[in-house]
Amino acid sequence: SGWLAAIFWALSLTCIRAIGQEQSGRFYPMRKIGSLPLLNLSGKQIQLNSIIQQDSFDVFVFLSPECPLCQNYSLTLNQLYLQFSHHPIAWIGIVPGKGFKRQEVQDFVNRFQIRFPVYIDPAMQLTHFLNAKITPQVMLFNREGWLLYNGAIDNWAVSLGKQRTVITAYYLLDALNSCLKGMRPAISYTTPVGCYINDF
Repeated sequence: SGWLAAIFWALSLTCIRAIGQEQSGRFYPMRKIGSLPLLNLSGKQIQLNSIIQQDSFDVFVFLSPECPLCQNYSLTLNQLYLQFSHHPIAWIGIVPGKGFKRQEVQDFVNRFQIRFPVYIDPAMQLTHFLNAKITPQVMLFNREGWLLYNGAIDNWAVSLGKQRTVITAYYLLDALNSCLKGMRPAISYTTPVGCYINDF
């Protein structure tokens, strides 16, 4: 019946949020993260250690070239990257899996003028290790490897086809400002909205 379906849906959302909240605040050894292989857009295999070793915070941005919200959020992400470019923050774009050729990812970067470096995680080792599920999804870490924020960029997107007229919560912006002041973000997890990451 309708009311049983509504109860099931509410419980499902509660479980999803609980899993995410449990994940936020977790410790991920940076030595492990840094050793995982990625491909740059020239096809060269690199390790994250070569990118993140000099920074105090790391922002991982999980992206899909075909996801409408990844395309829509490219301007916001670029603005945030430029706003915090003078701070010790590494920005790492990640395209999970083997679903896109390097040229397709490069075309996405060029078309939407992505300012921060974007890499491919072909074996999805990093994606699985961090338990990323959605694009776009952002994760903010400190140098020790504590996950400080995980989830949506802001609350503009309600679902793939529905957006707010006015943004009222700037989750990633607020988390970055808090961390740079030596404070923990007031909100450490939000449910990301976007396209599911395919497991291949």
